[in-house]
Order: sequence, then C-alpha cells, then structure tokens
Amino acid sequence: MSALTVILCIWAMVALCAVLLIRGASPRVEREAKPPRARASRYSIAE
Repeated sequence: MSALTVILCIWAMVALCAVLLIRGASPRVEREAKPPRARASRYSIAE
C-alpha cells in the first residue's frame, strides 16, 4: 500500500472515532412521556 493510502485510512479511522465519541458524549434529551389519552369512540355503548 502506498503512503497516501495508509494516511487516508488512518484519517478515516480518526474521523470515525471522533464522530462516535461526539455522538456518545451528547446528552440524551428524552421527551416527556405523555399518558395516552383515551379517545371516546363514536359509537360507544357507555355514552
């Protein structure tokens, strides 16, 4: 392999590791869990 290929492979590995590190270090923002609303059906016997 040529020196340029080795340098490109190493650069690609460093870039991949940086992306994975940044994605793993980012805070997980979870949305508030809303309780499911009970929708009344149009043809409910209970109504």
